Amino acid sequence: MAKDPSKTEKATPRRREKAREEGQVARSQDIPIAASLLIVAIIMFAYIPFSYNILSEYFHYTFSNPLYLIPDVNREFIFHSVKVLATLVLPMFVILLAIGIFSNVVQFGFLLSGKALIPKLDRLNVVSGLGRIFSMKTLFELVRNLLKLLFAFVVAYFLLMKIISESFNMSFLPLNHEVYFLFKYIIMLILAFAVISIPIAIIDFIYRKWEYEENIKMTKHEVKEERKMYEGNPHVKAAIRKKQRELAMMRMMAEIPKADVVITNPEHYAVALKYERGQMAAPKVIAKGKNNVAQKIKEIAKKYDVPIVEDPPLARSLYSSCEIGDFIPENLYVAIAKILAKIYNRKKAA
Repeated sequence: MAKDPSKTEKATPRRREKAREEGQVARSQDIPIAASLLIVAIIMFAYIPFSYNILSEYFHYTFSNPLYLIPDVNREFIFHSVKVLATLVLPMFVILLAIGIFSNVVQFGFLLSGKALIPKLDRLNVVSGLGRIFSMKTLFELVRNLLKLLFAFVVAYFLLMKIISESFNMSFLPLNHEVYFLFKYIIMLILAFAVISIPIAIIDFIYRKWEYEENIKMTKHEVKEERKMYEGNPHVKAAIRKKQRELAMMRMMAEIPKADVVITNPEHYAVALKYERGQMAAPKVIAKGKNNVAQKIKEIAKKYDVPIVEDPPLARSLYSSCEIGDFIPENLYVAIAKILAKIYNRKKAA
């Protein structure tokens, strides 16, 4: 559970990343155990004949060649014994290692972190130690272990009764049947423990996931401070945006004296256009605005003798279809060309 009652907010992505760097992940130790038992029980069906043949050859070699007792031959016999042992043990060891790695990677992905191994002084605190002893986690561990012990006892009891009832007839059977009998019940025992471990592992993983989510919860203040740290202070960002708008407005107003014409809807819209023959493919919007900004554009245009043309439909169309720095769309070429032609003719006449 969350250590602090005030930690009511879900962990942010940054908090999850930090917890992962510290080795804190939702991990169940029962899942690798259940997976190992299940895979081993399945593999044993193919592994037993393989190991039986190797052991038969080994014992035949051992008992039919007593020369291995001679010191000169003893070294060769030891080498042969180690080779047989490695042949039997290494494949199973590699398989179990791969299962352990895979079952952990499936739970929380690939993770290498040494921070979890660093000793923490707060773990030596007696008060917090007592709190860990009398906690929900400890209670869950106790109940889980008791259930595992109970199931293991029940399975072992019934299998033992079965073995005892059949063992009385084994004295009349050849050795290979006795070996078969032994391996059969070994596989049954492993498989039974695997079947029991699967639901326990699932329940344990669900609990670990819930416990992990509770432990990494954050307070509202922590969420707010993290947002400020990684996203910036909202007040500062608002001030920066305001300043950027002011600078953009100043640059736009400084371009108006260079305009060739200002198209207006007398009250609401104003768009300033500039066209340089031979350098521009079409007239370009260098300023635009509505309401108060439109009035300011008109004032600057009058101050610098920039022609103002009232054409409400054209002004609205330019304002809605163009941004500052855009060339006018092709469907407005003719209308703008007529206006610019009139302005150029007036200048020539003047």
